[in-house]
Amino acid sequence: MPINHSEIIEDFKAHMGRFGGAPSVWCVGTAKDARVPFFRRHLTSDLGDALFYREAYTTTAAELVVEHLVNHCGVHEDRDSVPEPGKIVFVYRKPPVVSSHLSATSTTVASGK
Repeated sequence: MPINHSEIIEDFKAHMGRFGGAPSVWCVGTAKDARVPFFRRHLTSDLGDALFYREAYTTTAAELVVEHLVNHCGVHEDRDSVPEPGKIVFVYRKPPVVSSHLSATSTTVASGK
């Protein structure tokens, strides 16, 4: 059921607060449909990324949500995952970046070398 952009913003802020992390570790974007491969991959793979989405009344309202979260909250915009804009607005936490230096050190310690 579509909701207005102000409610979506509040829902997203509450969701990000529950799952934690600075706004800069979160991504936001829009999609035409929640059945695109992006959503299927996130929902079926249990990526632990706290994917959350809502449907806005219009694509313009969806873009207002993205604009607010990016420009006023510091959330990263994701236009690459779902290249066609739409009324579905999504937010998810970016996966942690593993440093290759830390991985090499961990492997050396684990192997006893």
